[in-house]
Amino acid sequence: MKQWSRATLQEHRSALTAALILLGVILWMLSGTLRDSTSQIEPSVSDKADNRMSVRVLESTNQTIRDQIIISGRTLADRSVAVKAETDGVVQRLHFERGDRVNEGDMLVELAMEDREARLLEARSLVEQREIEYRGAQALRQKDSIAENELARAKAALESARAQLRMALEEARRTRLKAPIEGVVETRDVEVGDFLNRGAPVTTLVDLNPIRVKGSLSERYLNRIEPGSPASVTLINGSEHEGEVAFVGRVASPKTRTFPVEVVIDNPEGDIIEGLTAEVTLSAGTVVAHRLPSSILTLADDGTLGVKGVSDNSEVVFYPVEVVRDTPEGVWLTGLPETVQLIVVGQEFVSAGQKVETVPYEGLAAPGASG
Repeated sequence: MKQWSRATLQEHRSALTAALILLGVILWMLSGTLRDSTSQIEPSVSDKADNRMSVRVLESTNQTIRDQIIISGRTLADRSVAVKAETDGVVQRLHFERGDRVNEGDMLVELAMEDREARLLEARSLVEQREIEYRGAQALRQKDSIAENELARAKAALESARAQLRMALEEARRTRLKAPIEGVVETRDVEVGDFLNRGAPVTTLVDLNPIRVKGSLSERYLNRIEPGSPASVTLINGSEHEGEVAFVGRVASPKTRTFPVEVVIDNPEGDIIEGLTAEVTLSAGTVVAHRLPSSILTLADDGTLGVKGVSDNSEVVFYPVEVVRDTPEGVWLTGLPETVQLIVVGQEFVSAGQKVETVPYEGLAAPGASG
């Protein structure tokens, strides 16, 4: 019994020794694998630490476009004339109503002639008499029957009579008020039977062709707009009209520090009335700019408006810009190089000077040639 146990123990020792040897071989093999794995993992971690952020970029080239200045304004009649009585008298006839369109020279009001007609007849008779007297004096002077000064007095009397006739005719004319301009009757200030004193208001005529649009221009644009420059007007009802600048003021408003500017547009039918709100687009020459999506705009730490791009050495660059026009297709910006790569996606996650990887962006159609 004792011998069997000793043999059994020896067998167990042999088995344990073999197991230990096998375990050592396995551990040796595993140590080599772990070293290989570690050597493979460590470069990956290093690469990851050196990995650059990817951003999507758009290569943009500048274009020459028409520079535009947009201001607000209101329509204004080209002329507005207050027609007033030129003499005293009673209104005998009216030839207009409010809203009528009249031509220059159309009859508006007739005043009663009263004693003016008698004075006119008297002045005509006196002229006829003085003409007869003057012709008689000429005949006598040819016969040397009167002195030269007698002939001169007869001529002076004739000229005086003619002057009185002209005055009587002018006074009679003043009883017939006519339209001084072509336009629309805006007001009617008299009725038949009213007695008018000289200078009393009768009506107001407004000339709506052409129509003017008056707005205010900032001093920064004053030297870029001049009379004759093309302009377009969009009225509050959506209608669009072409015109040109007629006036640019040289005295600023003390309140707004802006300068008055007026644009004229044709209005042959008088459809455009005074007092309408309008948007005026003024042409200010040409400018070189880039068209880009508005989402590309960002602010620097000091509040400067700009965009972020990528330089030739893959570094982020901040470009200060100025918006010259905002359209549904994108914003037009100045302040950029002729050709530049700009970050369109990811610009909020990178800073100036940072190294980045670039991926082309296909989200924006190529800008059109027209501005």
